[in-house]
Amino acid sequence: MKLISFLQNEKGHTLIEMTLVLVIFAVATTIPLVKIESTYDAGKREQFIYQLQQDLYYAQQMAISNQLTTTVVFLNADCQYYIRQGGKIILKREFQHPETTVRSGTISLTDISFLANGNAQKSGSLTIIVGDHRYRLVMLLGMGRFYIEKL
Repeated sequence: MKLISFLQNEKGHTLIEMTLVLVIFAVATTIPLVKIESTYDAGKREQFIYQLQQDLYYAQQMAISNQLTTTVVFLNADCQYYIRQGGKIILKREFQHPETTVRSGTISLTDISFLANGNAQKSGSLTIIVGDHRYRLVMLLGMGRFYIEKL
């Protein structure tokens, strides 16, 4: 009996209460969209750095297997880099992120070369700028070692 009288006395929600709930729901659902977009950009940036590192390993392996000096050249104006061996381009890649720039450091944009034994021809570093993030490519002498670090 009490349950029936309780249901009959239910008056519902006012328009202001329902509007307030809808506004809170709308704000709460747009917050994850902002996070997803920045996560997507970060993934794209990290993919570019990973691909560059893999391409440098590829250039090193091509130098060893063909016993020829292999050079990596960055072209900021064309938003790309390529790997050249014996005057022939063996790989060409475009920058995936539109705001990517490579700047000379202690080595120039055309001085990244691997000798026939896989060692780097010159040691030094250059800076890679992807959007608001900076990375440093460091080439070490001996054993053909290199690494990319986030600054």
